[in-house]
Amino acid sequence: MDRKRPAKGTSNRPPRNTDKADLVEKRRELLETYFENGRQIASELVAELDAARRKLSELEAENARLRMQLKSDAAIRDLLNKIETLEGERRELLSRTNEVEEKARNEVERATAVENELSNLASLYVATSQLHASLDLRDVVATLGQLLLQFVGAGAYVVYSAEGDKLVPVATEGLPADQVVDERIGRGAVGKAFESSAPFTLAMGAGEGPLVVVPLRVGEQNVGAVAVFELLEQKRELDVFDHELLRMVSSQGASALAAARFSAAANGTIPPWSSTDR
Repeated sequence: MDRKRPAKGTSNRPPRNTDKADLVEKRRELLETYFENGRQIASELVAELDAARRKLSELEAENARLRMQLKSDAAIRDLLNKIETLEGERRELLSRTNEVEEKARNEVERATAVENELSNLASLYVATSQLHASLDLRDVVATLGQLLLQFVGAGAYVVYSAEGDKLVPVATEGLPADQVVDERIGRGAVGKAFESSAPFTLAMGAGEGPLVVVPLRVGEQNVGAVAVFELLEQKRELDVFDHELLRMVSSQGASALAAARFSAAANGTIPPWSSTDR
């Protein structure tokens, strides 16, 4: 069987225009796909870039916050150190202030003590001067009574003169007449205290007995005695200065009384309490 040859100029292939159209379409599709993928990739890259920028911004903000916190912590530490330093300085200043205040109090106490001592010495000087200001027996006895009243605070007292074996009252204040009597030397509260070698004797006897007895003695010569029975209402007890006054009365009062008695004897006068009816 004979094959029929195709007619000249004919072929089984599709036309060339169709092939080109298919290629163009495929290339177009390929390019569109490529560009679409590129757009997707670019969009993803942009999104990732934005996310990275946001993350970077967050990290920078966190870094700034941490830096501020670090600065704040450092400032707090510096502030705490400063507070501790100031507290130490405050304690030191307080300690120094307390020391200065203590020294000031001590100085004030010393000044007060010195002032009191000077005042007491001045009082002793005045009292001694008053005792020796006169040789008249009445004046000396009256001065002894005023010293007991003004300086010692004696509300009731008796001044005795030694006459032989007796102590004769020569001045009194604050006691009834029946209690002011002669005292025998060596007997009773006053007589026994008179024989004591102490400058004064406290709390002799009880009840109506004297609170203090001060012998008046010049060397071995018995001159007299002073007995305090009561203190003034505002005077509760005898203090240290009162004891000094009593010692002064014991020595200077005895000297003044003895000098007055010698002067009276030299002038030929007899004290009114030395009469024979005593």
